[in-house]
Amino acid sequence: MEFLNLGWLEIALILILAFIILGPGKMVKTGRDLGSWIRKISRDQLFRDVIQTTDEIRRYPRKIFDESLLDLPPHVQQQEQEASELEKQSDASDNKPGKDIDTDS
Repeated sequence: MEFLNLGWLEIALILILAFIILGPGKMVKTGRDLGSWIRKISRDQLFRDVIQTTDEIRRYPRKIFDESLLDLPPHVQQQEQEASELEKQSDASDNKPGKDIDTDS
């Protein structure tokens, strides 16, 4: 899972650097201030509208393909086929009984 395009290791590094630079007392106050600032932004209607608009823009090409009933580009079809094949393979391997299971005991 990523947050602001940062992985867990980058977030941990930032927290360690913040602890070293700010110290324990000031880090708590800064964290509290940062949390309240993020809470205010996430409750703002303008921010919600921007997030909703970016989601719609991201889904728009797929919506156009679905509405126009056009075929997907070949590379997208290939990716979907590969994904479905991998899903079938994982389902098949999940249904096979394990050979390492010892039932004699």
